Amino acid sequence: MSEQPSAPRPLPVAAFFDIDKTLLNGASLLFLARAARTLGIVSLRDLARFGWEAVKFRRRGEHQGVLDEVRDRGMRMLAGTSAERLHSLAGSVVRRMQPKLWPETREVLRAHLDAGHEVWLVSTTPDFLAQELAASLGATGGIGTGLEIADGVFTGRFTGPTMHGPEKAAAAARLLTDRGYDPVDCYAYSDSVNDLPLLSSVGTAVVINPDRELAAHAAEAGWRMLRLDPSSIRTERRRVRQEARGRTV
Repeated sequence: MSEQPSAPRPLPVAAFFDIDKTLLNGASLLFLARAARTLGIVSLRDLARFGWEAVKFRRRGEHQGVLDEVRDRGMRMLAGTSAERLHSLAGSVVRRMQPKLWPETREVLRAHLDAGHEVWLVSTTPDFLAQELAASLGATGGIGTGLEIADGVFTGRFTGPTMHGPEKAAAAARLLTDRGYDPVDCYAYSDSVNDLPLLSSVGTAVVINPDRELAAHAAEAGWRMLRLDPSSIRTERRRVRQEARGRTV
């Protein structure tokens, strides 16, 4: 009997998704702070101060100075927390995030997975939270800002620079090199001009709710642009509720 030809293998492809404002309608660090307050890890006063930093992030965009302020404020609040409790906290945060994920972006992410692609979330958010969100979506993994853990406890320090701008592009490049993937075959999704290094490093760049500078660059470069509206999240919530009622015996 002749051997059957093997099925063609899918082209090795990776897709990189930013989190804040691209996949999530909001700032992931603010969700983290709220969950930490609920679990008694931080005080109400700390939460109020951190919330103001997050408001500046939303109003002024992902400028490095604002990101560093938000990151440092949040991580000082969590210093001394055990790694085990951080992972428990991440689970609580991700559950809070789910209703605020853009349905359209989530569907694009799922399409990549269905096509056999690797999907990586890459974000300034702490690595443990990026990994937890990635796991909840069935993604391959999450790349975030690394936290220093000593004797099972977060020290309040970082293992390297914020996962932002060129750092995202460098992390993606290392991953693709390790896997032998051709960047030309890969994708990246983001809302911010700060992610131009990442977007420009792959063959297909897609911008989602882009800021003004990124929108202008995308138009000139001929990149695909997605404009999402909070009403899509409300529509998704109604759909989920209706489906849940339809399953009721």
